[in-house]
Amino acid sequence: PKVYALLSSIALTLDPASSFILPGCGRRTGAVSLGSSNEHTRRHRRHLSVLHHDLSSTLVADALGVKTSTSSESTWATHALLFSSWTDGVVPNNGARSFLRFSLMRKLLNEKIAGKEDSVKSSVEFSPCNGPDVDALNNLEFYDQLNERGQQLTIGDFGNNEETDSWSEEVLEHLLVDANPSLDVRVLYIPTASYALNPKSANTPGKQRQRARADGKKRRDQVLHLLDELMTINDSIGTKLNLQAITLDLDDGSLKQPVGSYETASAPETDKDSLTTWNPHVIYVEGGNTFWLQHCIDKGNYSKLIKDACTGNDGAVYCGKSAGAIVAGSNVSTATWKGWDEPSVVPGRETYNQWMDCKGFGFAGDDSIFPHMNDDWNMLVEEKRNAMTPEETVHCLREEDVCCIIGERERRFVVSGPAP
Repeated sequence: PKVYALLSSIALTLDPASSFILPGCGRRTGAVSLGSSNEHTRRHRRHLSVLHHDLSSTLVADALGVKTSTSSESTWATHALLFSSWTDGVVPNNGARSFLRFSLMRKLLNEKIAGKEDSVKSSVEFSPCNGPDVDALNNLEFYDQLNERGQQLTIGDFGNNEETDSWSEEVLEHLLVDANPSLDVRVLYIPTASYALNPKSANTPGKQRQRARADGKKRRDQVLHLLDELMTINDSIGTKLNLQAITLDLDDGSLKQPVGSYETASAPETDKDSLTTWNPHVIYVEGGNTFWLQHCIDKGNYSKLIKDACTGNDGAVYCGKSAGAIVAGSNVSTATWKGWDEPSVVPGRETYNQWMDCKGFGFAGDDSIFPHMNDDWNMLVEEKRNAMTPEETVHCLREEDVCCIIGERERRFVVSGPAP
């Protein structure tokens, strides 16, 4: 249990021979004593000794819920939604909406638990003889148990939504009540794929950019509108919600159009800050030209930053639309299949053949993503699949489909809304 492991780590920090004892099963009572001499204490000290000498730092970090590095091959997103269309795939899709809110609650809850752990540690450091603050400890235990209940939800629970929605609403209510002064939800919107210039357009590059930025702002507003809807439970505490959003263009690293109140924390100052220290809860990667998006990811060395931000125990919720879904897969070459995207926008990689072995984020394990699927593409997809190695897999998404990913289980499943 996280609380027990946390106290063990604190005790070892202070003195490997001392311990904080939570008698019997009374963790919720907050009964805490230091250095008792009964048999329970001796067993606990032996346990701490084993922890001190034998447990690796990775195991201790896992017990505390701390994000640790994973192997280079394991890049499953913590939680992700991959789709062809936001308006057709997510907005009218109850299963997708439920999973989006659940994923966001898990991210916010892990952040809250980390803050509560810091409070417990601070109370011990301030007064080591008295032990941890009982109220802070009970509060941590409550959120810890709430998080464990969320981890126990099964894939089937996302099918009927009732169990998932009940848990999400309970978490949201507690987070809003406990928020002081506000519950900040940070959204990083990346429209880069939609900013690619169309060489066949009759409009000048300047007009194309202006139009693309205006359209991007409208699409971002649609995302924020749904998030606001999913995060509203009643008027009395809903006013504590503070949606913060900023737009990041991976082409030049510029940050634009911040919204929300920044009284409790400042807006990110640089592109790297927006993916690291700002700690976004949601990273939304817009659709458009996949090749331009991947080019800008490579040019700005963003791949590792985005992977680090969206993986591990406390990763951001990744939302990838069309091109944003393709780059989240194992291989970006599926963008060449239809011939929709124009590769000539990328200098030096103007042909489809130059994109045949381009690796994506790998957020869905070994799956590559093929969005905008319909029956017209059945023969093409079958042909491409037959040419693949047994290790390669492709997941096709229709307009109404959303591929939901739970990284800690290395599982993905599809929820479908009404066909457009």
